[in-house]
Amino acid sequence: MKYPALFLLCFIGLSLRPSPGQDSVRILSFNLRYINGEDTGAKMWTERRDAVADLIKQDAADFIGVQEAFRLMLDDVKARVPGYGEIGAGREDGNQRGEYSAILYRSGAWTAGTSGTFWLSDTPEVPGSATWGNKVTRICTWGKFRNKSSGRELFVFNAHFDHESQRCREKGAALVMQRINARGSGAPAILTGDFNATPDNPAIAAFRQGPPPLTDCWLLLNKETPAAESGTFHSFTGKPDGPRIDYIFATGGVTPVEAAVLRNQTNGQFPSDHFPVRATLRLPEAK
Repeated sequence: MKYPALFLLCFIGLSLRPSPGQDSVRILSFNLRYINGEDTGAKMWTERRDAVADLIKQDAADFIGVQEAFRLMLDDVKARVPGYGEIGAGREDGNQRGEYSAILYRSGAWTAGTSGTFWLSDTPEVPGSATWGNKVTRICTWGKFRNKSSGRELFVFNAHFDHESQRCREKGAALVMQRINARGSGAPAILTGDFNATPDNPAIAAFRQGPPPLTDCWLLLNKETPAAESGTFHSFTGKPDGPRIDYIFATGGVTPVEAAVLRNQTNGQFPSDHFPVRATLRLPEAK
């Protein structure tokens, strides 16, 4: 797609737009596609990073849950899109080695409080642990945030589930739900992620069933969208008929007011092999 000058002006304006409001947040779940030495041409990270940054600028989300992000990739994004803070850790050592499931947040609007990363295993506090049949280490990063203007608090969790082990997906879902339950506050919680599971998978059903039951934000507002137009994984083809495996969930009282699968491209080049998912959510009244 070629962008005319007027569209570019709108694009720049969108990158500067404010947060949706003190009682609303814009959330983005975005699998960035890891740096793969076998990728060539437009699939290479160095060829995609500007498109990733442009999409983030255009969307101006309050919180971005990213998956498959190496330290270099996060540094590239933050250099191109100033104004975002970050929480998270590399999954291999709990420091900077391996992929992150980081959470980026608009530091001008939100302050990060307590946060952490846990491993989807029988030993969730042990960096690099994997005990549920997954050959790849899997993690979830979480944080508690406070809005600088309103004082409203919000928890955000972001995970990347295994692509092979169903046992790991199901036990990972149970662990994530346990941690959401144990957050120690009545503040709402948002869960983003690439869960490598379609909506009929028991791991996704566990999120919907709870406790606490979570709302599939995109589905609530797009129930009439055919499955052939709902895909989020497209393997750089741009086709919308792949599996829907990327989600934004929210606890009760949070009202989705807009949600979309973003299919941005520039002259046929896609930022990632996943389409990111966006939702604008209205938070419950403060008590």
